[in-house]
Amino acid sequence: MDRHSADRIVFGRDGMIYMTISAPGSGPQIGRSQDTDDYAGKVVRLRDDGSIPADNPFVGRRGYKPGIYTVGHRNGHALAINPETGEVWQTEQGPSGGDEINIIRAGRNYGWPLVSYGRDYWGPRISNRPSREDLEDPIVVWLPSIGLTGMTFYTGDRFPHWKRNVFVAGLREGGIPRTGQIQRIEFNDKWEELRREPMLLELKQRMRDIRQGPDGLLYVLTAEDQGTLFRIEPAEERHQTISKLR
Repeated sequence: MDRHSADRIVFGRDGMIYMTISAPGSGPQIGRSQDTDDYAGKVVRLRDDGSIPADNPFVGRRGYKPGIYTVGHRNGHALAINPETGEVWQTEQGPSGGDEINIIRAGRNYGWPLVSYGRDYWGPRISNRPSREDLEDPIVVWLPSIGLTGMTFYTGDRFPHWKRNVFVAGLREGGIPRTGQIQRIEFNDKWEELRREPMLLELKQRMRDIRQGPDGLLYVLTAEDQGTLFRIEPAEERHQTISKLR
């Protein structure tokens, strides 16, 4: 596995570009996420002209690519800005189990593959321990995996009871086909997880992304041969309706 890709890009409150770059998830090159002279498995921070900010955490440090902002990621499938704190949040796909939400902080190491809650696809554990004191812990973990992809913070007025909730998309749960879903995650005032609610399982489709539109509604994109864009709208008695957009 000698390939990796830039997965998601977002502008931070500081005006800088944050970009996730995936890394090999198994095989002999799995350790590239920890190689600081390699951009695979990193979050990169750049100016909008592509140049390196002087305050990046590893600028001028021998053996480090200067664009690196954080180390030790697997596959980052979403970046979103927390509207209250301004922090960059990332979704990261684990292998068989161990999907994560991480808060991206300068110079930190997020542990892949030194620590993981997941197993390789043929059974063995990636690591004998899920965490280590010198490595960053995720704030949300999925066991089993849901094939975590897109993420959005809900800030609109159309669903007032969902304000401050985070919505994530998933391709399938536990590797079982036709179990794609959206999950709604509630947090307390310290952004600690309280509960989760799976949604749209009845559609039996792989969910690739979810975003809040400027109209305050939620839009869901599927990853199917006949991909679909759905709009989630409010209805009476606090239930939701779904309309298919063509």
